[in-house]
Amino acid sequence: MKDIKNKLNLIYELSRLDFKLKYYGSALGLFWSLLKPFMMLGILYIVFFYFLKVNIPNYEVYLFLGIIFWNFFNDTTKDIAPGIAAKTHLLQGTNLPPFIVVAGTVLHSFWTFLITLGIFFIFFFAFGLHLATSVTMLILIVPLLVLLTAGASYFIAPLYMKFKDFGHIWDIFLQMLFWTTPIVYDYKLVPPSLSKWYLLNPISRLIIDARSVIIDGVYPEMKQIIITIIITALLCTAGTFIFKKYGKRFAEEL
Repeated sequence: MKDIKNKLNLIYELSRLDFKLKYYGSALGLFWSLLKPFMMLGILYIVFFYFLKVNIPNYEVYLFLGIIFWNFFNDTTKDIAPGIAAKTHLLQGTNLPPFIVVAGTVLHSFWTFLITLGIFFIFFFAFGLHLATSVTMLILIVPLLVLLTAGASYFIAPLYMKFKDFGHIWDIFLQMLFWTTPIVYDYKLVPPSLSKWYLLNPISRLIIDARSVIIDGVYPEMKQIIITIIITALLCTAGTFIFKKYGKRFAEEL
């Protein structure tokens, strides 16, 4: 129990260090992280609502929620390599477990996610919308998002360290994943013949469920929730397995 407490304290302290390093020397600090989703919201809203005439009720809120969930996954996985590199001296000079470094990066991004989600709810109420009891499902949906992001981070961390060009490959993959995730459009536009494959994307499933419980006030089907849990658990387990197998070589690769 004491060992677990010490590791949790280390994760917390490393997340604080990540926060300070990210905004060190910046006059506006955290404001830049909060500005990003609003800039994305403004650009995507103008393009898809005014130019492409997307017909989705409360599209501003619909789009903002998708952006917040996506940015957490996107920014966390892209911050893994810089987060590890910034702690090279700790990994090489101490017995600091590499998995704690990755966990600290995930926690740091999660703080920003929570702040942005709080701003979303202010935005939500400003448009005269109301919450239903289904919003309590966020107690399950948000942890699943964190587990998925952590699993992906653990999976790609060894690749970042082993292959110096992997960051470029991951950027391209994220761009592809963005457009195959229902952030700016309704997933129901996907042809029925492809929907089963499309919904294997756990980020899509989590965004769809979050919109259902917050915007539509509808509980997701239990079957779909179970499928989401299974997919997330499998990916998280795979990521953890890969990291345990190759993560010990971090100090050598840095």
